[in-house]
Amino acid sequence: MNKGNIKHIAFTLVFAATILFPGCSTIRRNPDKTFLTKTKLSTDNNELDYYDLWGLIKQKENRKILYAFRFHTTVYNIGASMKDRSAIKEKKIRKKIAKKKEKQKKIIARGKLKVEAAKQDKKNAVELKYQKKKEKLDINEAEELAKSKRGFRYGLMNTVGEEPVFYDSLLTEQSVKQMQLYCKNHGYFNAVVSDSVKYKRKHRKAQVTYLVNAGTPYVINKMEYVTSDPSIKAYLLAGKKNALIGPGSIYNEDLLDNERMRINDDLKNLGYYAFSKSYIRYEIDSTIGNKMLDIKLIVNRPYYIKHDGRDSIQFYDHRRYQIRNIYVLSDYSITGNENTVADTTIYIKPHRNKTDFDTITFVHFGKLRVKPKTISRKIFFRPGSWFNLSDANRTQAELSNLNVFKYINIRFQPDSITNPTQKMVLMDSYIELSMSPVQSINVELEGTNSSGNLGTAGNIVYKNKNLFEGAEQFNLKMKGGLELQKSVFSNNQDVINGLPFNSAEISTEATLSRPVSNNWFTQSSRPVMRYSAGFNYQFRPDYQRYISQLKATLEWRESTTQTVQVYFPINLVRIMPDSLFAIRISQFSRTIRYSYEDHFIPGCGFTLLKNTQTTRKNKPYFYRKLNVEQAGFSLWLGNGFNMATQGEVYRVLGINYSQFFKVDFDYRHYIPLKAENTLVGRVFIGAGLPYGNSVLLPFEKSYSASGSNDIRAWKFRSLGPGIYNDSTFFDRMGDISLVLNLEYRFPIFSWFKGALFVDAGNVWTTYQSEEFPGGVFKFGRFYKQIAVGPGFGLRMDFDFFIFRIDGAFPIVNPALAENSHWVGFNHFLKRTNFSFGIGYPF
Repeated sequence: MNKGNIKHIAFTLVFAATILFPGCSTIRRNPDKTFLTKTKLSTDNNELDYYDLWGLIKQKENRKILYAFRFHTTVYNIGASMKDRSAIKEKKIRKKIAKKKEKQKKIIARGKLKVEAAKQDKKNAVELKYQKKKEKLDINEAEELAKSKRGFRYGLMNTVGEEPVFYDSLLTEQSVKQMQLYCKNHGYFNAVVSDSVKYKRKHRKAQVTYLVNAGTPYVINKMEYVTSDPSIKAYLLAGKKNALIGPGSIYNEDLLDNERMRINDDLKNLGYYAFSKSYIRYEIDSTIGNKMLDIKLIVNRPYYIKHDGRDSIQFYDHRRYQIRNIYVLSDYSITGNENTVADTTIYIKPHRNKTDFDTITFVHFGKLRVKPKTISRKIFFRPGSWFNLSDANRTQAELSNLNVFKYINIRFQPDSITNPTQKMVLMDSYIELSMSPVQSINVELEGTNSSGNLGTAGNIVYKNKNLFEGAEQFNLKMKGGLELQKSVFSNNQDVINGLPFNSAEISTEATLSRPVSNNWFTQSSRPVMRYSAGFNYQFRPDYQRYISQLKATLEWRESTTQTVQVYFPINLVRIMPDSLFAIRISQFSRTIRYSYEDHFIPGCGFTLLKNTQTTRKNKPYFYRKLNVEQAGFSLWLGNGFNMATQGEVYRVLGINYSQFFKVDFDYRHYIPLKAENTLVGRVFIGAGLPYGNSVLLPFEKSYSASGSNDIRAWKFRSLGPGIYNDSTFFDRMGDISLVLNLEYRFPIFSWFKGALFVDAGNVWTTYQSEEFPGGVFKFGRFYKQIAVGPGFGLRMDFDFFIFRIDGAFPIVNPALAENSHWVGFNHFLKRTNFSFGIGYPF
């Protein structure tokens, strides 16, 4: 073995040891400290939220990649071992600052002399001249000094690296106290929280374990609602059934506070505009024994000081507030419009029953830019009604959802109180609106990678957020792209006008969205009608394709987490093959020819989508999407009644129309783990049934289980169907799809993140095919035909943009002989398929 090889091996061993055992370097550099290597939390009660308790621990061990490697600590130690040049840099910066300050002093002194010497009418100009010279030398001292802490060493330690965590007994004690308080606030008054420290290597390493013994909780025996305000008392008695906590519940301060908030909101919804939860207090009796509690919820009355010589306190009942007038200030400006004369428009708003009408006054300067009808539909309180907080909040949200206003504020102005004991107060509502820019044009350039075919594309996007002055959202997108693709039957790759591309695509799509009246929906539905029309021209080495689409979609919210879409698409696909391609494709069966024939797809469908993600990052959530679609049924019925059979298939305008029924279900579950790690699981099941006019699903509606968003160990449309194995040109697609994904995501540093994953699944056909032998779905055998591919990925997550690179390789390949499906990890690097994507795969 030569010296060069020995050096390489030695370097590799040292580098591996540094990555795998960063604790050694940390301990060596800090001999008087104890390195915290592990933090554990154990509790004997599942009622207590583990994530909440874990969040109360003040000190946790350093992050690990794959729960094994302290990469960030290693990088920090590497940076810490470098020479610290910040003191030298700081010295230079201070000299620079001192020089600038000295120059400023001279300029100020010179300026004073010049101003004094100048003529009276030129003094201001001379003073301004030297003031500008001085401002050019202004310097932010703190910002300049901060530059001394920057550089490669600083970046390693503070951007990529993570400072080692050393055991601190005071922080451990604080953590114990915080968890003890948490248990008490959740009814476990006698909980015992303890910590134990396990030292290793002569107190150089420490593992801290927190043990929560919750014990028996205190339970509410009786809950009484008390107030001397008769109206409030009637509400409290009627609203008991909606209480968030009551007899039999474990004592919980969070729920008690939420109950205060619920009562506060309910009363504000009943007209008590000036009410606040500070009027509500609790009295708790714990003397009844047996770990039972009696709770009184007391609603106090407001009071005023009566100045009658004795300054006595006078209590009075809570007042209700009624809306008198509604004013919409549609051109509101914070700086005011003093120099402009306001116009007034009175709009009469009809209600669902067509017998009640509301009067809303619009105050504007010049022409109204959004129709009063559009704005009035989004106002959910009425003149003559009691103040309602929910209606006011909903009005704010719905006006914002119109996406045409940059500023929205709803202000209520009560009348002055003339009688301290009056029970009803009138007030006016002012809705202040400022328009955002309506039109925009964006130009976008992008690189593309479609199934391994590289290309480039450009988009021009025009947006108008108020096309017909009714908050209609209009988008017009024009796209042009070039790509290098392989010919189906030959290796010929003719270029276009000398460019290194042989495929081109030109498309345009127009979309119009408009708000829909709420007459047929609940108040929180936010219904939107969306119309779209598109045209796409594709020039390929073997054919030209024209795709036209019309689509109408009605979308509304069933709840804050669930959305429903009902859509009616019409697609027309026309294909013009070149002579060679037409000859070759005619030699195959109809199932293959069908994919390259003109076809017409009239259909309808609906989508149910549910997403339970909240703002709390440490809570599991799921995403669920059910899509049902059918095509051609109504046309088939019409042809059936007319008995208009034409050869093999029915036609519309001389074009075959497709018939199929299709259902697919996509479920994703996200489980946050420690230190920003996340485990994501996904199940996708889809099935399409062609019938009547169609022998298989149209090319655009077929399933593919491989590619950058599904099974990443195979290129797009290169897996299946079933056990089919051939190297022909055909895209591998099917009528049934099953995809299973499991992905572990972890941070590396800042915006750079990693992932380990395993994908499984396949596609199958619903019919026997000469071109795809072994591709038909059979219930007793499909599980033996599942492809499996593990892999790794890197993500650059910039929040607004995520670029992804994934590498995966097959370990189970159903296309091989039945006893050879297992490929294993042999030569996996050579078999790795790399894919690129924008955004996360799921």
